[in-house]
Amino acid sequence: MSDDTVHQIKERLSIVDVVMPYVKLTKSGKYYKGLSPFTKEKTASFFVSPDRGLYHCFSSGKGGDMFTFIEEMEGVDFRGALHTLAEKAGVVVVKEAHGARDLREKVYAALTDANAYFQKQYETHPEVFAYLESRAVKKETAEAWMVGFAPDSWRGLSEHLQSIGHAESVLLDAGLIKRPESNEQPAVSNEQSATSNQQTASSNLPKQAARPYDRFRNRIMFPIHDTSGRVVGFSGRAFGSGDALGAKYLNSPETSVFNKSRLLYGLHAAKEGIRKYGFAILVEGQFDLLMAHQAGYTNAMALSGTAFTKEHALLIRRYSQNLLIAFDGDRAGIAAAGRAAQVSLPEGLNVKIASFPPGEDPADIIKRDPEAWKLSIKQALPVVDFYLSTIKNSGFDERRFKLEVSRVVLPYIPLIENAIDRAHFTERVASALSVPLRAVEIELEKITKTTSSQRSASSNQRTETHSIQTVSAVYEPFLSRSDTLERLLFGVSKSLEGGEHASLSEHITKALERLLGSERMKEMQSSKDEARVAVIEGDLFLETHEKTLDKAALVDELLGDFEKELLRTKYREATALLREAEKRNDAAEVERLVGEISVLAKTL
Repeated sequence: MSDDTVHQIKERLSIVDVVMPYVKLTKSGKYYKGLSPFTKEKTASFFVSPDRGLYHCFSSGKGGDMFTFIEEMEGVDFRGALHTLAEKAGVVVVKEAHGARDLREKVYAALTDANAYFQKQYETHPEVFAYLESRAVKKETAEAWMVGFAPDSWRGLSEHLQSIGHAESVLLDAGLIKRPESNEQPAVSNEQSATSNQQTASSNLPKQAARPYDRFRNRIMFPIHDTSGRVVGFSGRAFGSGDALGAKYLNSPETSVFNKSRLLYGLHAAKEGIRKYGFAILVEGQFDLLMAHQAGYTNAMALSGTAFTKEHALLIRRYSQNLLIAFDGDRAGIAAAGRAAQVSLPEGLNVKIASFPPGEDPADIIKRDPEAWKLSIKQALPVVDFYLSTIKNSGFDERRFKLEVSRVVLPYIPLIENAIDRAHFTERVASALSVPLRAVEIELEKITKTTSSQRSASSNQRTETHSIQTVSAVYEPFLSRSDTLERLLFGVSKSLEGGEHASLSEHITKALERLLGSERMKEMQSSKDEARVAVIEGDLFLETHEKTLDKAALVDELLGDFEKELLRTKYREATALLREAEKRNDAAEVERLVGEISVLAKTL
């Protein structure tokens, strides 16, 4: 089952051919659209791009290529989807020779030996432990979690594993090595790179330069286990600094044993803690998890750079119905917590969210003040109360406060499975807004009847004379406005790449790097899921405004809106930090923040 088989299938089949038997599609510009096969809806929110070979369902958040679609619709794994599509395309799938050792067991063995290799390398690189120590990670914690290190070598792991009997094909299947992209020319070996530059080496030895090379290089390695405790993949954090490092975090690709939508980092070690304490704590990253366990919170697990899915929620529900989300205190963390709650509530989970100061994550807080972490966990609020509090503390005027509550908070209530709970939080919102209960109930009835995609359909039909208020092609109440603008701008830049407006694409990219920083740009570019949604939104937005002759003015308006929204976010975050500083009686910090807020207020 080689990459060539997948290529042949994609050459013979269009994604439209694959989706059509399941979804009634109608042409809509460059896209096809239809009713979601994953949710009940009356207005189409399911989009298919024949050019890009992708689909995305905005009502459920699911998307991918033709293989992902068949996996979802038929409930099969990648191999099952491969066989289904191969039969449809008339492509022969070559099976393994009879009597061959089961590939999955070979992959498990390779991953186990890779983990041992990374741990051995960690022992010989004291600078890595020094870094962990600077993050307050204790030696015994690193050892308990099998933290390792992938040295800065193109084929160190590959050569070691092959020397002890692992076939190159198995290492490819395990996601430990990869073939060079068409624009990549990795060095042939460390010795060659020491004596000649990469370009010379690759031009002299083109065949060898095309050999697969290690996926993880110069990274702190965190092994990912399944619930049985077997190593199924890795997450590698870039070690050092500089653009050459690539994405800050790099995860194993999907393999026969690793499905990121069905795994949570650290769950194998948190199962007993979850049962013992009666709830699960969900954090965002590896360092957050290690520090939580180090602080005694053995019921913590992490997403490890993946989106939270229904499968994750069902996995947690096996051990407890109570989920506490402890994400970063910045706007991205707050929005991500909301999306995780959005997925969890319909699955019967009781969701609380912990609040942290802006700019701090659980690892930072535990390092600075373990008692502050404990208090945050103790004072975590149910999702509706959390967002009521967050919006109340954002400094909005009364009218904007009510509109934000209606936009952000109300959509959570219909997702709550328990009717008594729903009634309780409906009353909570009415009380917070000082409006009659019936007014909130009427708005909830509208939300129940009108899907988010219906709102997007309405906004897509707006003419050019309307001010760009809802610029996202799809309305998502669980995204903040700045998140929506960020994703749309990134999508527009990707949509304009390589065409007559390529310079405009470059202009957007530079502006986003200035406003967000290069690290956030790398995160967006390296996330296939994020890029897929963004590019579809970008395409749809540009189609909606295709009659606009001055695309540059349109882009500048979006960028202006985004910059203002970022300033508003900074203002709200500074205000929240000011309250924290006042509680601590930190006079110097209060003075600094008052000055910062004054400058921001004048700018706004």
